[in-house]
Amino acid sequence: MAGKPRIPGRLRVRAIVAIGALLFLAALSTAVALTLPSDAILSTLRPMLRDHGVDLSAQEARFLFPSGVRLSGVTLSFPGSPPVALDEIVASWEWTGLFRWAPARLRFRKGDAFGDLRTSPAFWNPGSGQILLSGVSSSDLPLSVFSTSGAGFSIRKLEARWNVIRGKRTANGSGTFDFLQVPIPAPGSPVSEARIEGVSLSFLIRGNTLLIPKLAGTFEGSQVDGTGEITGILSPGQSMMTFHLRIRNPFEGRVGLLFDMLSKNAKNANLRIVGTLTAPRGEFQFF
Repeated sequence: MAGKPRIPGRLRVRAIVAIGALLFLAALSTAVALTLPSDAILSTLRPMLRDHGVDLSAQEARFLFPSGVRLSGVTLSFPGSPPVALDEIVASWEWTGLFRWAPARLRFRKGDAFGDLRTSPAFWNPGSGQILLSGVSSSDLPLSVFSTSGAGFSIRKLEARWNVIRGKRTANGSGTFDFLQVPIPAPGSPVSEARIEGVSLSFLIRGNTLLIPKLAGTFEGSQVDGTGEITGILSPGQSMMTFHLRIRNPFEGRVGLLFDMLSKNAKNANLRIVGTLTAPRGEFQFF
């Protein structure tokens, strides 16, 4: 009976030496990366982001073991928009994320607001991913529409997953908002904006259209529910939105006083929101 093949002693020694050398190089590389100064890390990141139209500055940057970067005191600048200031950004590669095909991870924090984005390995052009947002409001975004039009929002929690297959984009998600606010520019309206509070909604994206099959909340103490659609979601200035929200028991409390001023003979009321993402407007409908 033939014995088990034996590895020559000299070959075993060479293998041990090679493994030891690789471990030494890995440890040395890690030590060097961990001690890199902030300027060295930023000088690598800035050209990559500038190619995508983003300018980056940070007070501190450091490498995270085993494969990540943390930036503190961050400012991001986009063409034609005011800069965005963040307390912290952490970009990392998590090998355990390969089991759910989302190893690339990007997290940001600003005060109590934070976001967590996970994508497929090709993070520069991801085919799938998931996102979690909490505490983000319109005041955190560098869009003048929120400071000039009266529109605004505050996200309590929002989660979504997306895929891109053969160039077609799909996504599903849900979220809760502390409030959604839209201006009411109609002449003679007793209110200049409608503020819907305690909002919960579900949504899906098909191609370039966002559909909201369910939205619920309260307006001045009255229950509100309805549906919505935004076409051209990726081109905010050219998008078109249509929301139809039904106001239940519209003639109770403060809502009743407002609607009595607008229409004394109506029995039902809706809030219709139309326009673009950069110029939304609402109007009350009575019947």
